[in-house]
Amino acid sequence: MKQRLLIISAVQWLNAVMRMDDAPLLGALNLKREHPPNLQSHYSSPWGTTAWREDVPVSDRPHHLEVHSPWGLWTSRRLRKGHGPLEQGKYRTLAPKHMVQALLRGKDVHRLEVRTALAFIIGPLLFVISSVLLINKLGSGAALLAIGSVFFTAGGWFQLEQALLVTRGLLNRKQRWRWCGIWCALTQSIGTVLFNIETFSTWGLPALNGAPWLMLEVAPNILGSVLFVISAIFGLLEVGHGRLFVIQPHHLGWLVAVVNALGCLWFMQAAIAAIPVDLSIAAVLDPQVAIRATLLGALAFTAVGVLSLAECSDDEVKSSNCI
Repeated sequence: MKQRLLIISAVQWLNAVMRMDDAPLLGALNLKREHPPNLQSHYSSPWGTTAWREDVPVSDRPHHLEVHSPWGLWTSRRLRKGHGPLEQGKYRTLAPKHMVQALLRGKDVHRLEVRTALAFIIGPLLFVISSVLLINKLGSGAALLAIGSVFFTAGGWFQLEQALLVTRGLLNRKQRWRWCGIWCALTQSIGTVLFNIETFSTWGLPALNGAPWLMLEVAPNILGSVLFVISAIFGLLEVGHGRLFVIQPHHLGWLVAVVNALGCLWFMQAAIAAIPVDLSIAAVLDPQVAIRATLLGALAFTAVGVLSLAECSDDEVKSSNCI
């Protein structure tokens, strides 16, 4: 009964935050301007557009864009996170101490990026607790996995909602599907839904085996993990502007993308270790590897949530520079 109440509480929390006002995000994206910016592709690759250039009238420039700047650069990640254009460079640099300052600054929970970060902290933490319980044989942890998957889905939905706001307000139809960011958000969001199917089946039908087990648990786990890896690739291409491997240790967005990719790879390892070897008894290849890989992936995603929370305030740290 307590587990069911926890599920209900999680769903009620999601309903509440989904009804919150998104005005702060719209304002950050400049969607309230009389004439929305005319964005022209600036960085583009076969994998999609990752930055746009805009000629910004002086009267419309955000406070952080200096008067002498002739244009603004909207990078894909900043665009979908609700941040304004950069005066120069492709990202803001922060030293580790300034990243901590950004993390500790006050946050507005009405902002979608803040809600996304919080969801990606809570959900993975529940996965961590569940994995620890399983490793130490202290319980199944299935209910915690189910609840955690709800928060994963919430984070995926908030992330997708941010991207959809951008497509409706700033990008034309052709630009939308050439945008790296929309594919990053969409594939991860669908992946979280598949994890919902798997975790709720594990919790609600613990004795499942045979074809139903294959369809409700094994297949969603593998497909969800594949979609997470695809999303991670788009995330890396997004911050690398078409390049998969770049090194930007002072860029919060790059740190998020790299740690997220590690989490996705560990979840993929867990899915491979959970490949069936006997459908009749629901036996898998290596259950211990699956549990430990899930733990590592969940720890990585928790770090992603924390880094994303800091990223919400990277523009507010005065010592940041652009590169």
